[in-house]
Amino acid sequence: MSILVTGSTGKTGRCILNLLQTLSVNVITVSRQPGYSARFDWEDRATYILPFEAAHDIVSAHLIIPAHIPPQHVCEFIDLALLKGVKRFVLMSGSLDIPGDPIQGPIRGHLRKSGVAFCVLRPSRFLENFSEMPESIRDDDKIVSATGTASIGFVSCEDVAQVAVDCLLADVPHCREHIIVGPELLSFNEVAKCFSNILQRRITHESISVAEQQALWSTFGLPDEFIRLMGSVEEMTAAGGEEAVYAAETKIIGKKTLTDFVRENLRLWMRA
Repeated sequence: MSILVTGSTGKTGRCILNLLQTLSVNVITVSRQPGYSARFDWEDRATYILPFEAAHDIVSAHLIIPAHIPPQHVCEFIDLALLKGVKRFVLMSGSLDIPGDPIQGPIRGHLRKSGVAFCVLRPSRFLENFSEMPESIRDDDKIVSATGTASIGFVSCEDVAQVAVDCLLADVPHCREHIIVGPELLSFNEVAKCFSNILQRRITHESISVAEQQALWSTFGLPDEFIRLMGSVEEMTAAGGEEAVYAAETKIIGKKTLTDFVRENLRLWMRA
């Protein structure tokens, strides 16, 4: 039995891979770069068959979809995986359920129509977002957001990965959505205060408009449709969307706190 993990070079994918290897599970890793089980590129549909040539016994697949990939490409891959014997999928999504989501909506609909067992992971914002682009805190002593004073249940990739692995390996497939949050509900003002206390210097939260945030994202070359979608996420969050998600009785609560995370990665925000 083999497990396919797409996005295995990303922050969550790496955690999933590490957990599965600890359990001695045969994992098929894919990347555009050499050194993995198979070459795989969401933009190159000719590579979709390669993971199944690397292993003929893939039964579960974890799907992490880059924002710019057309949903129809993902649906094509799902159909191929079904033909190759995949019995369940675990789809990474976001905590907020966006009405008319042009990216995740068609993929979920296709999975439902296929009749295959699948579940959706809906984690809150990752703690690791603060470490991926540490320059704002390290160099400018500030955190920028368009969510105002709203609170968020920041969660670690490690805690999300544990849920993903449980879903991939469960004896009975999890055919539902899992909301995954951290142990704390924090505003960005409170996040800035936590960083200040640990770094021993004043970190501030700069609140900007959604339009200003979208303008910043556009400088990274992100697709316009994704920027519009993320703008909707910011608006929903500012209106209390993440707080409503955190109130869900069926949520899964992770273990790692923001304080734990900052202390573990302190060097990233320390000045030379």
